[in-house]
Amino acid sequence: MSSPKWLVLTWRLPAAASAGRVATWRGLRRLGAVTLTPGAVILPYSEQLLEQLEWIAEDIVQREGDAYVLPVTELAEAEEDEIRRRIGNERHEEYLQLREAAAVLARRLAKADAAHALEPLERSQLGRELAALRRRFASTVERDHFESSDRSPTQRAIELADSASRSLHSPARLQHKSRED
Repeated sequence: MSSPKWLVLTWRLPAAASAGRVATWRGLRRLGAVTLTPGAVILPYSEQLLEQLEWIAEDIVQREGDAYVLPVTELAEAEEDEIRRRIGNERHEEYLQLREAAAVLARRLAKADAAHALEPLERSQLGRELAALRRRFASTVERDHFESSDRSPTQRAIELADSASRSLHSPARLQHKSRED
């Protein structure tokens, strides 16, 4: 018997369980699941994803629904290609949005550095935005089950924003700022 390559979660929740549907949808989105039909998603097989899908299935059952996690050993080649394409497209869009946000932040940081006028509150806000960008990137990487070619350029864009941020926080920069005040 061959080992599983995919995991399918099928579920049904009572009509009145809108909070359960939202919770299920959010959990599956966080994992990077691809919707097959309303009430069925697929993910590449891993022990970690199996465990997480089982938790989601248990939550559905606790909400008086039905849920089944099904390991799948084989799909038709065309179906597998389509699922991989859909997963890849979703990650591509996420990475693209992250690169654009990183570029905007890097420009704002460079502009602030050139103006030599950045208040502590502004510096703090830019730092929080950079931290949020890093968290979004880490979350996207967790869903990047097939290591998208978009990962590295996105990481470089975030590193450029990080570099611009460090420039603002460098001791020489802060010393220059205190002499101006």
